[in-house]
Amino acid sequence: MTLERAALWAVVIAATIFLLVAGRGLLLPFVLGIVLWYMVDSLADTLAQPRLGGLRLPPPLPMVLAILMIGGLFWIVGRTIGRNVQAVVEATPSYEARLTHLIEQAARLAGIEQAPTLSELVARISLADTLGSVATAAASVVSVAGLILIYTLFLFVEQVHFKRKLGAIFHGDGQEARVLSVLARIDREIRIYIRIKTTLATATSALAYLVMSSVGVDFAGFWAVMVFFFYYIPTVGSIMAIIAPALLTLIQFDNLTPFLIVLLVFGSIQVVTANVIEPAIMGRSLNLSPLVVIVSLIVWGTIWGVVGMFLCVPIMVVALIVLAQFETTRPVAVLLSADGRIPESTP
Repeated sequence: MTLERAALWAVVIAATIFLLVAGRGLLLPFVLGIVLWYMVDSLADTLAQPRLGGLRLPPPLPMVLAILMIGGLFWIVGRTIGRNVQAVVEATPSYEARLTHLIEQAARLAGIEQAPTLSELVARISLADTLGSVATAAASVVSVAGLILIYTLFLFVEQVHFKRKLGAIFHGDGQEARVLSVLARIDREIRIYIRIKTTLATATSALAYLVMSSVGVDFAGFWAVMVFFFYYIPTVGSIMAIIAPALLTLIQFDNLTPFLIVLLVFGSIQVVTANVIEPAIMGRSLNLSPLVVIVSLIVWGTIWGVVGMFLCVPIMVVALIVLAQFETTRPVAVLLSADGRIPESTP
């Protein structure tokens, strides 16, 4: 029986992965619509909380403000990235010449007679493929932006009647309270994760801008925005946030001082924030195994690309909470957890 169950689970997992990969074009807009809906709804709930003196905003106003704030944020970020990408493209020839010179110097120091050309080096490290995948992901998001907005709108419409439908489905069997408890826990854990990540990403990107602008790094605002988004990618994002601005600084300047300042100062900020401050604030709220986070980053990044990298932690948080509710899947939830402690199933 155990072997049959293991075989059944293997088939289910394989079929799920196949559907996620094959249906990527259909699923990604819907998933991004859920993310956008959740961001707006969470911000609206925060704005609706009582302020000093117990004052509350009237019911329609928090949602309107949340939509305007999220929309304004996307507009500012899109405008910043659009302007700087064009400037980077225009400055590429000078950067290529400087990078070629650095490669030749490094080759002479290493005793290599024939230094590899820039195109050969890029081909070896597959930088073109990496940038191409990022650009493709960004272009796909832009191309389906209208569909994402439509999904988001209908999710808000569905939200009005969701609890009523849930009560009708589980009416009389005592399961409605259990489902609502699980959904509330998922909502609480993800909100904690997003709140902490957003706060630290904002602080880190602001410090990155101060460090880079103080030494005169080109496109400091653009890289600060990229640092903000890199912070949401577990582990790898922190490394990318350090390496990318440092390499640009190395290419831009003729001496190593600006490069060392950016690498050491901002690198220290990034390491301390990601490895000391964030775990201390996050505590045991997520309780995901670091190995599980790395594996999920690779798996979801392979399935859904850059979007999967951003969403891998929330997806695994949902999986851990849901799997902990059933006796047959609780061992899997224990393996996903950091210390073996998982949320008790709601009776």
